[in-house]
Amino acid sequence: MRWLRLGVVVLSGMATTGCPSEFGKDGRVAKAVHKDSDALVIRRCSKEKIEEVCGNGKEQTRACLDCLD
Repeated sequence: MRWLRLGVVVLSGMATTGCPSEFGKDGRVAKAVHKDSDALVIRRCSKEKIEEVCGNGKEQTRACLDCLD
């Protein structure tokens, strides 16, 4: 039984050493969460910026749509 516990401890120790690369500040999971939450942030432009990027028939451009989101 002692070997079983030791084996579980060793395996769990080995598994947790990979966590900083996955869940750390610059890990893949942290980057994915940041990217997803960045897409949820509402960005509104000032009236002057909206007139600049959406004026003169540019209502369907990507810059205008991003500004209006």
